[in-house]
Amino acid sequence: MQKIKTTIVEDELKQQEETKGFLDRFGKENGNYEFLSTSYSSPMEFLETYDYSSDVIFLDIKMPGISGMEVAKEIRKKDDKVIIVFITSLAQYAIEGYSVQAEDYILKPLNYSEFKLKMTRIVDKLTFTSGKPIVFTNDKGLFKIYSDNIIYIETVRHSISYHTRDGNEYRRHLSMKECEKELEGYGFVRIDQAFLVNFSYAESILAHSLKLSSGETLKISRPRLAEVNRLFQERGRL
Repeated sequence: MQKIKTTIVEDELKQQEETKGFLDRFGKENGNYEFLSTSYSSPMEFLETYDYSSDVIFLDIKMPGISGMEVAKEIRKKDDKVIIVFITSLAQYAIEGYSVQAEDYILKPLNYSEFKLKMTRIVDKLTFTSGKPIVFTNDKGLFKIYSDNIIYIETVRHSISYHTRDGNEYRRHLSMKECEKELEGYGFVRIDQAFLVNFSYAESILAHSLKLSSGETLKISRPRLAEVNRLFQERGRL
């Protein structure tokens, strides 16, 4: 059974309970999903305490203090993959959701048939999403990234630095050995003491260097060259 973590941010308690009830009903009808739901009445409290571990967030758009759209913008600053679903009584507000890569919107009052159709599409997307979620803190705050968005990892003094597909770089206090263990089984290959590469981004091997699809070229250490060449050929990239 797949466990799916959901967060409901809605200032109306009745609406919170109805959404949670629909999720429970959907899970029981399908039998393959268990929804672990957390609810917030205050969007500010949610932003202050959210640990970026949810798979799906249901956001009411019109809430006191700060709108669901503004909450979504804050989420997207640190989490580019969590599925956001807006709950609203006015469809025109949901159009703005494209700016924060919202997955969908559900109109109030909720209708279970519509809810079921949208959740079927959402759980299908979750099932086929690849990559491991990595949640960590550094001196700039709390972040969540996914392994399939990481191109390579580099050691920087006593820390590591994630270089991601969207052009960002995230520093984390972790040893390369610990990082390698954390990502074991997700297609990462150590090509040097300083570099751990997501091999799905490997494009070619030139002498003692690995060229990545991002355009970067990283050094392959002499002791690791034969193994990197073997793995590269096994993956049918030559």
